[in-house]
Amino acid sequence: MNTPDDRNPSGKPADALRLEREWQAQEHAMEQERRGVPLDPADPRIGEYRLIARALRTPAMEPVPYDLAAQIVRRVEAAQTLGERVEGWLLRILIAVLAVVAVGAVAIYGSGWVSAFVALWPQPSPQATGWTGLLLGCLGLSLVWQWGGRLLHHDQGHPA
Repeated sequence: MNTPDDRNPSGKPADALRLEREWQAQEHAMEQERRGVPLDPADPRIGEYRLIARALRTPAMEPVPYDLAAQIVRRVEAAQTLGERVEGWLLRILIAVLAVVAVGAVAIYGSGWVSAFVALWPQPSPQATGWTGLLLGCLGLSLVWQWGGRLLHHDQGHPA
């Protein structure tokens, strides 16, 4: 609330006077900048406003091209395709090297591996063979039951 203490002799509030002085300083700086008057070191506030006016008058960069987004998309796509091609060739080379190494390892050490793997394989007992057969039979029956249930539900169709 404006009280008599906030007013100066002209009757305006202190904020209004401060804003008016700033406005006048900005206008004075713009006028000096238009006329090309040299900067006055005595009034740094006018100098700051002149720098702002000069910066606003001269664009800092070239205008943006009309198809800037399309240019950026083309560049990104070109970079991605080049990277994808390089990655694909490197992957093919790696697979070929691994295949050659695997074939060489099997050719050199393969004869000794067969006997080592056979020795590692457990020898099933007759009782374990029976339980293994029962397990495989249960799994097979379960799969056939599921397949038959899906086939029956598929033939009936689904209600809307």
